[in-house]
Amino acid sequence: MEIKVLSFGYKNGAPPLANLVLDVRFLKNPYWVEALRPLTGRDEPVKRYVLEQQLAANLLDSLTNMLSHVIPVMLETKTTTFRIALGCTGGQHRSTAIAEALAERLKESFPNFEVDVEHRELDSKSDQSEEDQAPEETTKQTAGRASQ
Repeated sequence: MEIKVLSFGYKNGAPPLANLVLDVRFLKNPYWVEALRPLTGRDEPVKRYVLEQQLAANLLDSLTNMLSHVIPVMLETKTTTFRIALGCTGGQHRSTAIAEALAERLKESFPNFEVDVEHRELDSKSDQSEEDQAPEETTKQTAGRASQ
């Protein structure tokens, strides 16, 4: 079985299709800390800010416990992929940090399963960055061919 942990931002559209969708906007938002605003939940300062909250620790403990009961039952139903979607306002800080931490716990709890993490908003930003660079690279390649 494959377990996919997805982060997303509610302001950027509907939650992705998932077996479990959870809103983590109840956690304190690093966005309001000027130094953390440009960072993401993949960065250590944001991870610390989010994961050091008692509510975040309680959430991760409860989710891990619940999933330790649910995922084996889903396996019995011949489900091949179990998706967990975690959302916050923009999908940059809280949901990303919680998704990363949950994925690590699930890798430990289910070592025989493939556990993947996807960040809808962050991954789409990196895709856009690559697209922004693509025309320049194409121009360089074309210019190189023209001079040959």
